[in-house]
Amino acid sequence: MGKTLRDSEDALLKKITVANYQQDPYYAPIMKAVEALLREKGFVAPLELFIRLDLLSPESVENWRRGRIPYLERVIRCNLGKASRILRILRMHAHDLDLKPSLTVYKRWTKGSCPLLRFSKTGDHNIEAAYARHFVSPRKGSVGAGVQDVLVDSTGTDMTGTSARRETRAPRSKGHGNVLNGPAREKLMNNIGALEDK
Repeated sequence: MGKTLRDSEDALLKKITVANYQQDPYYAPIMKAVEALLREKGFVAPLELFIRLDLLSPESVENWRRGRIPYLERVIRCNLGKASRILRILRMHAHDLDLKPSLTVYKRWTKGSCPLLRFSKTGDHNIEAAYARHFVSPRKGSVGAGVQDVLVDSTGTDMTGTSARRETRAPRSKGHGNVLNGPAREKLMNNIGALEDK
């Protein structure tokens, strides 16, 4: 027997938990998009997922990356509750697939100073981290396999504006950062910790 509209509405009113997220109406399309992204790229980025779900246009992402849009949620074609729900389901599904979470720093695509981009109007740390967290396949030969991840922008610049030492890097992929480990990773993590303590 098929689900009725009322069943779908009731499912949306429930809080997403590890026990019930696979029954959520958004789970099937998210699962299909995640499988396709892993097959094509070896990782899943929330921005790519929203594009695959037709909730975000590549043009809007480019305008945001160039600083023409103040924060990404302004151009996502769904309400913030749905966006949050999708991010939560993605995180749980990625955990079940044993994908490795990897924080990504998004900087504006401009010449000269490259300020950090915002995903949300409020700039809340948890919301920003949810959008910036990529999930990398641990399989050998995939992007970032076997690397402790902290991502920086494609110029090798970390959040503090200092040049990051390039020790271990995954292959570059358009629009995404590079993977670092070693002293550069430790320095970046210390700087992030200091920002969180403020």
